[in-house]
Amino acid sequence: MPYTFKIKSQPHFGRITPEFLRPFASSAIFWGAGAGIAVSLFMSSVPLFQKDVLDKIPVVRNYFIDDTPDSDKPF
Repeated sequence: MPYTFKIKSQPHFGRITPEFLRPFASSAIFWGAGAGIAVSLFMSSVPLFQKDVLDKIPVVRNYFIDDTPDSDKPF
């Protein structure tokens, strides 16, 4: 039985292929982590972000617990 070559097409978007994007992966991970940390820092005072995101992280959850008695709250 003769050996035949099977041609597989590489996934692409225009001229951009995974082989082309591989050198940028470490930089993208670095900038993505930095952007995620910045968003968490700037959104930490928003109550909806605290409840939906930060309360699900075990170490951070205890930081946002409000132990102030109701008599000391202005509103």
